[in-house]
Formats: sequence, structure tokens, C-alpha cells
Amino acid sequence: MKNKRIIPGIIFFCFALIFLLSTHLFAQGNKKSILAVFSNQERPAPQFDHFSHEKAVACDKCHHILDTKINQLVYSEGEEADCIDGHTTKHEGNSLAIRDANHFSCTSCHRSLKKEKNPAGPTTCGECHKK
Repeated sequence: MKNKRIIPGIIFFCFALIFLLSTHLFAQGNKKSILAVFSNQERPAPQFDHFSHEKAVACDKCHHILDTKINQLVYSEGEEADCIDGHTTKHEGNSLAIRDANHFSCTSCHRSLKKEKNPAGPTTCGECHKK
């Protein structure tokens, strides 16, 4: 009989605790909430080994520019663009921000290679952005 009262009490306590913690996590105001801290973390720039990629990846995967006349990404040998030539720190028009472009290109390629059981680069934050 005693257990019948304890279990609902424990459940109520857990819900109350979750409610109190969630109000703190989603709190608005001058204090940074925990979610804001996690969403704005800055990590060191990844170390990129161009030589290993040069042997394994076609140049046009990274070194492309947007041809506005045909609205497609194009590659011209000898006129390779650097990432920062087409991507800035913010989304502009059809161009992804450099961070998003790198995350999409790098991690999706590495993940597909791993899925095929081939050697691949890092796929998690800490593997790429080493402190």
C-alpha cells in the first residue's frame, strides 16, 4: 500500500523538476541560457590537408564558382576559386555561408565514404575542430 503512494510522488517530483529546469533552459533575458551557450560555441578552424584530398577528390567538388547566366556551379581548370571567393561568413543570395558549405560538403562526403567502408576523414565536431 505504501508503494502505491510513493510511485506517484516520485513521478510528480520528476515532472516538477523537469518543469523547473526547462524554464531555466529556455529563459529569456540578459543571462545566457544553456541552449544559447551550446548553439554559439566557437571552435578552432579545422586543419585541412589539401594533398590528401587532391589525390582522392575531383577539384570541382570544392573549387567551383556560380555561373549566374546558367545558374549552375562550374569549374574551370587553372581558374580555381578558393572557398572564400564564393562563400562569406553569411548566407548571400544562393551562396551558403562558408561554415555551412564546409559542413555540408566535408561531412556528407566523409559520411558517405564511411558508409561504403572506405577510408574517410572526420565526421564529428571534435575530430575536425581540434583544440
